[in-house]
This record gives sequence, C-alpha cells and structure tokens, in this order.
Amino acid sequence: MISPTMAVAAVVPALSDQAGFAREARLARFRALVIDVIVFGFISFVVNSVYGVTEVTAGFITASGGMYSTTTAVAWPWLTLVGILYFTVPEAMFGATPGKYWMRLKVVRLDGTPLGVGSVIVRNLLKPMDFLPLLYLLGGVLVFVTRGSQRLGDIAAGTTVVSQHRALDPGATRTSGRTARRWLAIALAGAALFTIGFDYFGRPPLVIQGLFNERLGFGQDVVSYSLGHPTWGLGHVTYPMTLHTAIATCSGEITLTWSVIGWNESANNYSCIS
Repeated sequence: MISPTMAVAAVVPALSDQAGFAREARLARFRALVIDVIVFGFISFVVNSVYGVTEVTAGFITASGGMYSTTTAVAWPWLTLVGILYFTVPEAMFGATPGKYWMRLKVVRLDGTPLGVGSVIVRNLLKPMDFLPLLYLLGGVLVFVTRGSQRLGDIAAGTTVVSQHRALDPGATRTSGRTARRWLAIALAGAALFTIGFDYFGRPPLVIQGLFNERLGFGQDVVSYSLGHPTWGLGHVTYPMTLHTAIATCSGEITLTWSVIGWNESANNYSCIS
C-alpha cells in the first residue's frame, strides 16, 4: 500500500522536474507562438475574406462620397471560436499546435500525470484572456514569472509546455492513431472545399451587403433592400433587387463579376415609384 507521505514525495519531484523542463522550453515556446500567430493570421485572412462582410468602421459617407475606413470580417465570436479550435484540436490530438510541433514542444501536465482532453480544452478556452490587454501580454508575463512557466490557461488546467523529448512517458502528452489522423485530414479537406465553394456560390450576397454598407451603388436615401433569385452565368451573377426609401419602393438589378480577387460589382441599376 502507498501511504499519503509516499504519494506526496512522488508528486513533489515530478512537479520540480516538469517546472525545470518548462523553464528550458520558454524561448522555444515564444518562437512557437510566433509561428502559430502567423499561421492563424493566414487562416483569419481567408475566413474574413470569404465569410466576412465589409463594414464602415469610422468616418462619414455623403451623397458625393465621403471619407471613411472599412473592415471586412466575420463577427468576433465566430473568429474567436476558430482561434480556440485552431489551438485545441491539434493539442487534443497530438499534444502540440503547428507552431509547437515545428519547435518540437509538447503540452503536458505540470504534476506529471497523463494529459487529458479536458485539460487541453480548459487551457485553450482561457487563451483569449492571456492575450489581454494586447499582444499576449498577460500570458507572456505569467509564463516568465510563474514557477511552472504557466500562462492563465495553464494554471487553470494544471498544464505547461516542455520539449518533446521530455514527454516520452505513456500518456504524458496527447497522441492520436492513424484513424484519427485520417478523419482530421478528411475534415480539413472538407472545410477547404466548402470554403472554395462558398467563395464562389455563397459570397455574392455578402459582397452586396458590403456595397450597401458603403452606399456604393445605393442611394443615400435607400434604407433597406432585398434580393430575388439570382441568374448565374460563367463568371458573373445577376440579382434582381427591391429597394426601399422613406417614400418610395424601387426595383432593379445588380450584377457581380468574378475575378482573381473575388466578386466585384460590374452593373447596378434601379428605378423608383413614389
């Protein structure tokens, strides 16, 4: 029988060892973060460009033009979800994000016990907090001042990050078999194909909404609009439109043309009946 004293004695060296291993990995961990930020930045760019709507963020729009700035992005909760999935899924399957894998790092538990999926989920659900107030400042400071080199998510989950060769014990980090890897590849390929298809067939209404937000091709007095069933051609699509002003209902159509940079307005006309 293992006494409580013996159990505590076994845990203390494990904590000490993992804390030392985590300190060794601090610089590599920073490099891994830079890689992950670059990779996720590219993913964010694709997601925003395909699924985002152009919104006016500052300035003013007048009948003769205006001075304003815009951004094309999805709503922040969706982008936050994509970010959490980017870090959670590979760590739950392989114990490392792409950046950590490149830098030969693994997520482990600080006490040396097997790393469960629940711990991976907790550490990444709190990752947005570690980016506060900006540029990963809170998480970065905590990694350098805590004994186990733990950011806020690590503290809550009891995890840390060490070099790959320090996580060789069975269950020390997450691993996945061939079947799981195959399903991940299928899921990623499916997401890529769906995004390509949506960019062509699903994005035109989002482009039109962005044009409306900027009042490009829409009169200043137009307060709302609706689209009819589109007519598709090779590299172009035309939507019948019904527009509403405070005193009139208007009808017309708008045509978008496909190019290497996506959909662009090529024609827009409507007439109003008071």
